[in-house]
Amino acid sequence: MRRDDLLHQLAALTVQLPAVLPPASTLRQATALCATARVAFGAAAVSVAALHDDVLRYLAADGEGATEIVGTELPVSRGLAGYVALSGQSLAVDRATDDPRFARDVAERTGYIPTSLLVVPIRDPRGEVIGVLSVLDRSLASADALVLASTFADQLSLLLPTIDEVGRTAQLLLDAIVDAVNTADPQLAPALRRALARRPGDEVEAELAGIAATLNELRSADAATRARVGTLVAEIVALATIRRRR
Repeated sequence: MRRDDLLHQLAALTVQLPAVLPPASTLRQATALCATARVAFGAAAVSVAALHDDVLRYLAADGEGATEIVGTELPVSRGLAGYVALSGQSLAVDRATDDPRFARDVAERTGYIPTSLLVVPIRDPRGEVIGVLSVLDRSLASADALVLASTFADQLSLLLPTIDEVGRTAQLLLDAIVDAVNTADPQLAPALRRALARRPGDEVEAELAGIAATLNELRSADAATRARVGTLVAEIVALATIRRRR
């Protein structure tokens, strides 16, 4: 078994995965929403963080400190954003640096320390907090800003789960190829299933990993079978997309 063989399998699999996974452009959509929100609020910066267990991870931002904040992880026990993630309550603070919950060291690392902060929760359809939207130094009045921020949060609630699915599936693929190399397994599909078994997750993650493993196994099928399966998968995804938009 050669590592090159596994890399070829991984390359072939990732070509097939866009048929069953959300487009990578979703993250760019979140960034574009941040840019639109910044203009609407007349703000210095806007950022979006996704909640994973007890950690907020900043996925997209626009404005002051945007490049530095993206990728930052912050425990929910710290910061005004963490407070909103835990409490589920929107928060408008006019003098952020005077608030003991303010994570000044994080702001300093971005190169921008805001005077005011508006932070609202992003919720999934069940009402559970899945992230936060932060607006730094807005010029819009507080009452209007809260209404507008909630509207942007509703839009982001449609994007965050998609971004999360892509990230988890990409990590599964990486874990699987490392497993296959370490165990000298010539096939990627069994390694995918082992990687999933080591990382208990939700039903969506299990389903996506199963689809990925099945697609990899199809490499050994004849061309006609692969073509029929590809057409069927595309039709199913198209049907599911139509239903989701209704």
